[in-house]
Amino acid sequence: MSAEIARLCKASLQSAMVGTDENNIQSGKDFYKFFFTNYPDLRIYFKGAEKFTADDVQKSERFEKQGQRLLLGVHILAETYANQEVFKAYVRETINRHRIYKMDPALWLAFFTVFNGYLATKTQLDDATKNAWAELGKVFNEEAQTHLKNSGL
Repeated sequence: MSAEIARLCKASLQSAMVGTDENNIQSGKDFYKFFFTNYPDLRIYFKGAEKFTADDVQKSERFEKQGQRLLLGVHILAETYANQEVFKAYVRETINRHRIYKMDPALWLAFFTVFNGYLATKTQLDDATKNAWAELGKVFNEEAQTHLKNSGL
C-alpha cells in the first residue's frame, strides 16, 4: 500500500518539479501565488509578506527560494513514503524546523488540502491520486501531532 501511495504521489509531482530552470522555479512561485490568493488568512505566518498579492509573490526572490524549498520537501515526502521510518523522521525534522513559527497544529493536515488544490492547477488529478495525497497527509499529520506532543509543543 505504501509503495502505491508513493508511486501515485511521485507521478503527480512531474508537473511540479524542483530545479533551476525557469519552469521549475515558476512552479514554486505558483504554489505561493495559489496559497496567498486562496488562503489569505494564513499569510500571517510569513512575516513581512502579510499583505502580499500573487503579483508580489511573482516578483519576490524570497518566494522564489521558498517555493523551491517547499517543492523539495514535498518531493522528499513522496520519495520516502514507502520507507515509513525515513518518512516519519523527515516529518519530525520538518516540525523541528518550523517550531519557531508557532503554527497552529491543525495546519499540518490542512497543508495537504492546499497542496492538492495547487497540484490540481498543474495537472489532472484522478481520485486515486487525490486519495494517495490525502493518505500521505494523514500519516504526516499523525506523526507531526505525536512529535509535537512528545516535544511539549
